[in-house]
Amino acid sequence: MSASSKILQQVRRKVKVATYGSPIYRLMLDQGPVPERLCLAITDPWPGNAAVGQAIIAGGQELFPGDGANASGRVYATSNYRDLRAVGTETARRKAVELISDEMEQLERWQEDVWEPDVLGERIAAWISFYDFYSTAAEADFNERLIVSLVRQLRHLLRVQPTQLTGVDGLKVIKGLLYGGLGLLEGERALALALDLLRRQLTAEALQDGGHISRNPSEQLHMLRYLIDIRSALRAARLELLYELTSAIDRMVPALKLFRHGDGKLALFNGSSEESELWIEAAITLAETRGRVMRRLAQTGYERITAGRSLLLVDMAAPAHRPYDRYAHAGLLSFEFSVGRERIIVNCGAHNQDDENWRLALAATAAHSTLALEDTNACEILRDGGLGHRPQEVSGQRYEQDEVQFVEMMHDGYVHNFQVVHQRTLSLSKDGEELGGLETLSGKPGRDFALRWHLHPAVQVSLAHGGQTALLRTGSGAGWRLRAEGGDLSLESGVYCGNDQPRRSMQLKLSGRIDKDPTVIKWSLVREKK
Repeated sequence: MSASSKILQQVRRKVKVATYGSPIYRLMLDQGPVPERLCLAITDPWPGNAAVGQAIIAGGQELFPGDGANASGRVYATSNYRDLRAVGTETARRKAVELISDEMEQLERWQEDVWEPDVLGERIAAWISFYDFYSTAAEADFNERLIVSLVRQLRHLLRVQPTQLTGVDGLKVIKGLLYGGLGLLEGERALALALDLLRRQLTAEALQDGGHISRNPSEQLHMLRYLIDIRSALRAARLELLYELTSAIDRMVPALKLFRHGDGKLALFNGSSEESELWIEAAITLAETRGRVMRRLAQTGYERITAGRSLLLVDMAAPAHRPYDRYAHAGLLSFEFSVGRERIIVNCGAHNQDDENWRLALAATAAHSTLALEDTNACEILRDGGLGHRPQEVSGQRYEQDEVQFVEMMHDGYVHNFQVVHQRTLSLSKDGEELGGLETLSGKPGRDFALRWHLHPAVQVSLAHGGQTALLRTGSGAGWRLRAEGGDLSLESGVYCGNDQPRRSMQLKLSGRIDKDPTVIKWSLVREKK
């Protein structure tokens, strides 16, 4: 971010504090009728974790990361209420009342982070959708203060909602407007605004193949979850469902299934995490659609290739464009490979905490199972989020020959700096027991390359035959042998961020130099016969 942009941002923040923190603005929000009770019950359908709920009650950790938690750590996550509900005791209800009381007290003072539109939307929806759970443990004056606070938040949200919404944060705003309009007051205005914003966002973001424009599998899952909630609220109010809403849900489920490995969790592309198998199953079930698993997402740019018990997932497209590239990675032409429930070759994943250094490291080309030149990224990764310079062309095709499945891809992300084009062909045999690769580097010689295969932490690996091959051993004991020509094979430490916490892993790296045009690298991963 430039110095002038930072100054402008600081000025805007001061104006917000002066305006929204003033007693006059508070009086404006308090003008008008306030209902005595919630007008509509909307129940949250998602599972919670009773063990986490017990920990919250015990006070071991006050805030667990989840929906609605922000970087400041001062907004209670929606998942906390789910976890307390999973406990289901009177003590759990009283704890939920306590958490909400804390939030209401915090809202008495203007703080930008807790009054942001997406945070407001998430909080409004959470307080309404868990009301049936916690309200029986509350005193009468709590319920009165709750309704007043909800109305105040909704009125502010109606004033400040952004004109352009994107991703899950956008759906949080829409969900808050919808739940607030149906459960409190000003229903017509809030509902009309919510549906208009929803229609516009889905038209822009829900691709025809069912993928989300961000190309992030986690974003795909959580977008689907919020759309299911929005549909449930409209059904509870017996209102007509938008075609754009039902169509998006129907398309997104088969696309979500494409990203699942045999362990039931998601692949790691463009900022995604494995996510909870329980949550993924819940989303698929609650979506109420029977769409089959997609083999390819032509618009979103992914291929799913299966043979025997093996699964190959391949990223074949350019990163998302602005403003949808917030979590995008520079892992062009990367892939993941699993057999049954065991992941073998992976990408490094993403770190969910607000840590710039981790984000930059995990978004790098080197953090993916693909090829990098001169230890640089195939796309420019910006410190403030998103991407800068990016490839002009990324393309690919899929075909089958003699019962072997192939994907051929290329990208020109390194032309800008090094005048080199990377072409990659991956193949999977009929029985799924041989994965082949052919890397072609065309252009100006004299540049160093590194081809990486990141291994899941459960995979054990050792070099053999004087470092010419590598033997991989999975948790179940299956053996796979990697052979590579065209460089020097080495074994290095790595990191795996499938879910939140980094785990130690290993990576295989083939290092070499472009000495002619073209330079060709061949490799294969073959299952060892017993």
